[in-house]
Amino acid sequence: MEEKRQTIVFMRHGVAQHNVMGEGGKPPSLKDPEMFDPPLVAEGTWQVLEAGERLRIWWHTTQMGEQIELVICSPLTRCLQTAALAFLPGERYSRGFTEPTFCCMEIIREAYGMSYPDRRRTKELLTACWPQVHFDPYMSNDDEAWKLDERESIPDVIQRVNSFLQWLIQREETNIVVVSHGVWIECCLHAHCPQALVDGDRVQNADLFAGECVSVGGQFR
Repeated sequence: MEEKRQTIVFMRHGVAQHNVMGEGGKPPSLKDPEMFDPPLVAEGTWQVLEAGERLRIWWHTTQMGEQIELVICSPLTRCLQTAALAFLPGERYSRGFTEPTFCCMEIIREAYGMSYPDRRRTKELLTACWPQVHFDPYMSNDDEAWKLDERESIPDVIQRVNSFLQWLIQREETNIVVVSHGVWIECCLHAHCPQALVDGDRVQNADLFAGECVSVGGQFR
């Protein structure tokens, strides 16, 4: 069987409201309903614009003219904003350039439950506000996964990571960017590329991690 190779870049969202220290240097309470699905702050916007430029330069110099075909993001606002800012339409008008397709999948959202920043808005609202994004048809309108008194476990996040990667290798695109969250990306890297994070390293806002996914016959090699 023929070997399939997909270049994948994982990108964490920029600094959002819940990532900013409050008065006295204290972090905000993630159990505060005011922290529901927070947007990027000004610092995060600039982070993402700069990260998008770094990604374009890296892609141009390493991928031999290949174009990014698919951008997949979490349904949380900070990731939708990150994807939109990192890939602003109109960056290139050259002949033969095609803007990537934007998809949104719940399976790559942050670990959910108890923390209000990880609770998403209704699908109806998201599709109205982000018409350029193709939302997962299986996504429910309301956030049925988020619970006030129960947090998703790390093994469950890893299971979502594996399900997503299994779905991804069935796709025909070979040049892909995944815009997700710190815990989700860390679970992915620890499970499938442990050398990417050593000595307790964490995935920071707007970090980029590039790798190659190799599969044969729809299965990981």
